[in-house]
Amino acid sequence: MSWLKKLFGQDDDAESRPATDSPPELAAKLLEAEKMATQLEDYLLSDKLFWQISVDTPLGTRQPKMTLGSLYERIQFLEEHKAELGPNDRARLEKIRHAWEEARKHFPEQWQEKLRREFKSYMHNWKYFLEQRSSLDPQRWAQEYKFEVRNRERARLVLQLLGPEAAADLIKEYETIEKTLDVQ
Repeated sequence: MSWLKKLFGQDDDAESRPATDSPPELAAKLLEAEKMATQLEDYLLSDKLFWQISVDTPLGTRQPKMTLGSLYERIQFLEEHKAELGPNDRARLEKIRHAWEEARKHFPEQWQEKLRREFKSYMHNWKYFLEQRSSLDPQRWAQEYKFEVRNRERARLVLQLLGPEAAADLIKEYETIEKTLDVQ
């Protein structure tokens, strides 16, 4: 059992988790984040950028793809709704945050490399969308904008996680694409 799973006092057995005391959507996000946090070590030591997980939630089985950015998005969402979480679930969120910080300390090179790869993936998809939008059927791409802009938002989030020193070249890439393709 990994040190992260020990932190949670569990293995992958859902029965070992305490019952949730939060609304179903928040409970689902918490369970996803918790599952991701227990797998951080395996994820960071793997070659995979997108790590498939499966988790049973009050809203059914979910299968999100884990990245550091997607885990952070869930942590941020739960933090924004912390007042709506029950006391047990607030304690579970703190364990997830602790696991996040510990994994970053234990695996700094792998952490940076995963974030850099994640950034590159999102920027590749965003750049492709922008190129297609400007050269082909503009109406079609305008309809897809609300879905595709998520790549831009995630790239920006990953830059935040990397920090300015670690991401100077990536910041330049982001700004270049924004300027080159005249996106504000």
